[in-house]
Amino acid sequence: MAENQETSKGDILIVDDIPENLELLFQILTEQNYEVRRVLNGKQALKIAELDSPDLILLDIKMPEMDGYEVCQRLKNNPKTQHIPVIFLSALSETFDKIKAFQIGGVDYITKPFHIPEVLARVKNQLQLIKTKKRLEERNEMLISINQKLELQKQELEIVNQELEAFNHRVCHDIRNELAIITGFSQILRENGYTPNNQKSNEALDYIISSSRLIEQIIKDLSRLTYINSQQLNLENVDLTSLAHHIISTLNQKQIDRDAPLRDRVIDWKITPNLSVYGDPNLLYIALDNLLSNAYKYTAKSENVSIEFGTIDNINVGDNQQIFYVKDNGAGFDMEKVDTIFTPFVRLHSSADFEGTGIGLATVQKIIHLHGGKIWCEGEINKGAIFYFQLPRMKS
Repeated sequence: MAENQETSKGDILIVDDIPENLELLFQILTEQNYEVRRVLNGKQALKIAELDSPDLILLDIKMPEMDGYEVCQRLKNNPKTQHIPVIFLSALSETFDKIKAFQIGGVDYITKPFHIPEVLARVKNQLQLIKTKKRLEERNEMLISINQKLELQKQELEIVNQELEAFNHRVCHDIRNELAIITGFSQILRENGYTPNNQKSNEALDYIISSSRLIEQIIKDLSRLTYINSQQLNLENVDLTSLAHHIISTLNQKQIDRDAPLRDRVIDWKITPNLSVYGDPNLLYIALDNLLSNAYKYTAKSENVSIEFGTIDNINVGDNQQIFYVKDNGAGFDMEKVDTIFTPFVRLHSSADFEGTGIGLATVQKIIHLHGGKIWCEGEINKGAIFYFQLPRMKS
C-alpha cells in the first residue's frame, strides 16, 4: 500500500449512486496508478472532501437527495474544498446543463457510457493543470519571499546609511570640539607654564584629561559597533544573572577609584537570580553592560538609588521568547523624544550633566535585533527609566 501511494499519480474521489459505475471507474483509474476513493451520495462526498481533500472529484449529475450541481455548489462555497477541481459525469440520455455546470465551478465533463481513453485523457489533463498551478504558486511564494528579503535588506541598508550619515556628522563634530579643547588648553600651558598650585593650570589639565577620555570613549564605542556589525552569532545558553554581577563588580571598582563624592555612592542593586537566555555571551555582555552602566550613570545625582534587573513572566510573547528589563530611578527622559533614543550619536541629556557618546543604546538595539528580539523603553524626567528587551529562552 505504501509503495502504491508513493507511485500514485493523484488522489481521485468518485461520486456516483450506481455501484457499477463506481466499480468501472475504480478499475480504469487504479490500473493507471491513481489513488481512488468511492462514495454513493453527495453528503458522503462533502464530508470526505472536507476531512481529507482529494486532488480531483468525478461527480455524477443525477443522484437522489442531492444532485451533482448542489454538491459542486457546496464544495465551492466551502473555503476548505473550493480549490478541488470537479469533473461532472452525465449520461448522453440525461439533460445536462453545461453552462450551469461551468458557472457553479465545474472544470470539465465526461459522458456515459464511459470511453476509457476519454476518461483517462480528461483526468490526466486536470491533474496536470493542478500540478502546473501548484508549481506556479510555489514559484510565486518563492518570489514573494525573495521580494520580502530584498525589501528587508533595503530597509537595513537605509538604516545603515542613516547611521553612517549620523556617524560622520557627530564624530566629526565631537572629535573636532574635544581636540580644540586639548589644543587650546595645551597652548595655555605652553604660554603660561605649568605650576601645580596655579588654578588656571589645574583647570587646563582637567579639561585636557576630560576631553582625552571622551575621545577614547568614542573610539571604544565605535569599535564595539564595528565589532557587532561584523560578528557571527555564537549561540549558547547564557547566564545573564552572572553577567550582571560581573558588570556591577566592575562598576563598583570604578566607583572606588574615583574621587569623592561619587566614591561614597550607595546603590541598591536588585538582580533577579537564575536569569538565562539562548544567545551570544560576548554580545549579550556588551548589551547588558551598556544598560546597567547607563542606569549607574543616570542615577549619579539621585538619592536612595535603586537599579533593578529582572524578567516579566506574565506577558505572553511566545514559548521561545522572554522579556527582561533594567529599571532605575535616575534622571529619566522626555517620552516625546523616545523615538530618537536608539539613534546613534543622539543624546537626550547635555554633556555638561552626563558624559556620553550616544552610541551605547544603538549598540544594544543592534545586539537585541541580531538575536531576533526587540527593545523598547519608558521614562519620565527625574523619575527614572525602564528598558525592556526580548530574547530567546534558554534551551534545555
